[in-house]
Amino acid sequence: MKKRIAFVTSSVKPDFATNDLHVVNSLRSSGAEVLPLPWDIETTEWDSFDLVVIRSCWNYHLHPEKFIKWIDSMEKKKVKMLNPLKIARWNLHKGYLNELQLKGIALPETIWLNKGSVADLSLLMNERKWSKAVVKPAISATAFNTLLVSNEDAWEQQKKFEEFLAQADMLVQKFMPEVQSQGEWSIIFFDKKFSHSVIKLPVAKDFRVQNDFGGIATPATPPEFAIEQAKKIISLIEEPLLYARVDGVISENRFLLMELELIEPVLFLEQKNGSAKTFANAIMDFINYN
Repeated sequence: MKKRIAFVTSSVKPDFATNDLHVVNSLRSSGAEVLPLPWDIETTEWDSFDLVVIRSCWNYHLHPEKFIKWIDSMEKKKVKMLNPLKIARWNLHKGYLNELQLKGIALPETIWLNKGSVADLSLLMNERKWSKAVVKPAISATAFNTLLVSNEDAWEQQKKFEEFLAQADMLVQKFMPEVQSQGEWSIIFFDKKFSHSVIKLPVAKDFRVQNDFGGIATPATPPEFAIEQAKKIISLIEEPLLYARVDGVISENRFLLMELELIEPVLFLEQKNGSAKTFANAIMDFINYN
């Protein structure tokens, strides 16, 4: 019988993400039926699928409470979903980074601020002797409400910072100049096995590596110690992972974790390295053997 697979998208872009078409075509070639379905359309019968794969629900960070309710409803229906719903809930809030740090994973220096708290941006930076910092919400995607702040303009950014902090938990993180000079690595895994990697560079004078802001991703292989650190991070997750993207920067011969993307990461499947087929095989294996 033909396997039915749903790729979770969103109402703002209900079709497949362009990058995901590579794995969709591979799945269809193997005889599977694959449909794109927005998470925020309530009429979908999710339990009619053999597997639901969270992929391009790129507006979830704008409606986090609604997204959590959707996750809750999927659990009640016992929908077979990957990555697991428990992982999606955990990975939604960047507090997971603090948990990983407590388990020995190196991050850039980070300050965690709760929604509604009061903080002086200049003071925070000066106390730690940071010349630049990145300010971002704990629930965010694609550099949403993210600022690069310097000592010189921190006072100008204070009002906006206070507005953000009144609305959400926030992170203030030491800026890593290596992002601009060397790039940020994305190390990609399927079924917890290393698949491929890219190096992402922002455009001149920017710090955002996302394609939306002109960032360029190039296939490349990081040093072995970076891959081993990424494997260590993945090994700390007890639940099964269909896919994972470990984002980080190399500084002073250490791999520092920036993000562990387990909900809706771009997986750079357009590369001619067999990754789309590997991803498709992992999907079918989960259906057939779990």
